[in-house]
Amino acid sequence: MKKMKSITNTFLFAACGLGMILFGSCRKNLLDQAPTTEVAVSDFWKTEADALAALTGLYAATRPCFDRDYYMEGHGEYTRVRGNGTVSGNLRLGDAYNGANYDPSGYAGNWDKMYRYLYGAINRANYVIVNAQKMQSDGLGSAANMELIIGEARLLRGLCYFKLISMWGDVPYFTKVAESNADVATLARLPIKQVRDSILADYSYAFDKLPAKASTLGRSSKAAVLALRGKLNLYWASWKKNGWPELEGFTQNAGEATAAFTAAAADFKSVINDYGLTLYMNGEPGEIDSLGAAEKLPNYYHLFTPKANGNPEMVMVFTHGGIGTDQGEELMRDFAGRSHEGSQLWVAPRYEIADRYQLTTTGDFAPKLVQMNPTTNTAARTTLNSAVNPNSYR
Repeated sequence: MKKMKSITNTFLFAACGLGMILFGSCRKNLLDQAPTTEVAVSDFWKTEADALAALTGLYAATRPCFDRDYYMEGHGEYTRVRGNGTVSGNLRLGDAYNGANYDPSGYAGNWDKMYRYLYGAINRANYVIVNAQKMQSDGLGSAANMELIIGEARLLRGLCYFKLISMWGDVPYFTKVAESNADVATLARLPIKQVRDSILADYSYAFDKLPAKASTLGRSSKAAVLALRGKLNLYWASWKKNGWPELEGFTQNAGEATAAFTAAAADFKSVINDYGLTLYMNGEPGEIDSLGAAEKLPNYYHLFTPKANGNPEMVMVFTHGGIGTDQGEELMRDFAGRSHEGSQLWVAPRYEIADRYQLTTTGDFAPKLVQMNPTTNTAARTTLNSAVNPNSYR
């Protein structure tokens, strides 16, 4: 009887304890809690720091759509791009360029990833612009600083649309924030001139709001706007002068071409003369060894070393981090050979480019080089005008 009472009391205590836990844990909206690992939309866009963080994210989304454009040199006559070291699914490691065609023929194929990521950056730009404008209307933040952030976002949006029209001509255009694919899936392609005019409007706003000199390395300035606007006008002038037969409805126009060439020249002249941009090491060539030696390297070499970071000839840059930052670029890997820390030489000049340069010995243009294989012809490295004979390049 005593044992039975003890067992009964144990069950009663357990039941009471369980009841206290269950009833004590019950609370209204238990699963409807504020997230602790991310900022809710309602809590963001309250300060200039929020807007600046969003702008930084926009730069981060835009940079990977431009930081390997040297692959596109493979579309021309003088550069061979034999492949690349990009990683599929990783934007920072080159996914925008992954799987694309870098050959002189068929170059328009397989750039769907670039198309997608450019529109991703554009949507981020729209997100920054729309919300920064709302902050302005709500009286949040300094008016000048908010205009600066909007100006940089419009500059980056224009840059992305410029690349889109240069690759595809007529493209869909939108300035709203797309919350889902349904928001943009039915957009028709807008004629290239209308897109170009919208890009110019973005550039004009940015020029009015941006400072003459960027406050921080990696941000934009008036000179950057003029350089990009000049480039857009230069492209437009070339298209209008030479035509674009693949683009339906696009017509040549000599008058428009001349006007665009003139506008481009004015913008470039202003960049050169009006913003204190001086060439690295004052443009001095420096010293160089005799051909074949490399103890003395010209000043142009130093331009590609870390000590040149932030030098005054830079007009617009996307910054990268160093070793261990997961924000580095891969120039050495793409352009150097295996002897340079395991680089892979994905990009190299074709031998034909030497035909277009003057010989150091005579000053004349080099004769057409002859392609010879040293593994099958033992005289390849000594034959006159052989592409693998070092003396052919002197």
